[in-house]
Amino acid sequence: MSSQVDEVSTQLEQAIAAGRYTPARRLPAERALAVQFCVSRATVREAIGSLVARGLLQRRPGDGTYVLPESDRRMAEVWLDMVQRHPALQGDLIEFRAMLESRAAELAALRRDADDCLRLQAAHAAVDAAYAGSDRDEQIRSDVAFHRAIAAATHNPVFSYLTSSLLKVMHEHVQLSLAGLQPQSSTAQQLRVQHDALLAAIVDGDAVRARAAAGQHMDFVAVRLNALAQRPRRAAARR
Repeated sequence: MSSQVDEVSTQLEQAIAAGRYTPARRLPAERALAVQFCVSRATVREAIGSLVARGLLQRRPGDGTYVLPESDRRMAEVWLDMVQRHPALQGDLIEFRAMLESRAAELAALRRDADDCLRLQAAHAAVDAAYAGSDRDEQIRSDVAFHRAIAAATHNPVFSYLTSSLLKVMHEHVQLSLAGLQPQSSTAQQLRVQHDALLAAIVDGDAVRARAAAGQHMDFVAVRLNALAQRPRRAAARR
């Protein structure tokens, strides 16, 4: 991190600690912060990104950047500490997420009501539209929202909280994502088919099918993420 980025992130963190920015108050626009700190917008953007990764700030597409509530910040610190202490955390997170999401899908199929179905269908339409494009941030946001909608349909707040925090650490702290895929790639198409199957099973109330669909989806994600993680090392080995 450059000295300017480090300085801006430190000043923003101090402002958050002093209460000048709160969860209910949006941060000034990047342009305004750049003027305030006498740096470029790129520097401000990178500084904000570092605080997002640490769980202090949250970017809301189309709305702005906000301070996370204290409880979310504490959870983010726990995850970040875990990431730093366990280099092989990627595989561990995938293993735990597979268990969590399979059970969540099963319970969602058993407990979903009409409102849940509408929310799931809307979330599914959003993620499907995102994967039809190539906007990485939108793909991540919509994918997380879809899986959170499944967790919410369990009507068990523990599932909702764990799913939300787990996906957050995977996308922001460990930087694990299949997003940024080209719309016509085989991986993007397979993900869309898997989401279709998962939604249909839950809406149909078929718990066995929902659990199987979630498990197949997570098996696919695990294989693809492992392949992506291996690419840099393979490329290095050829040099």
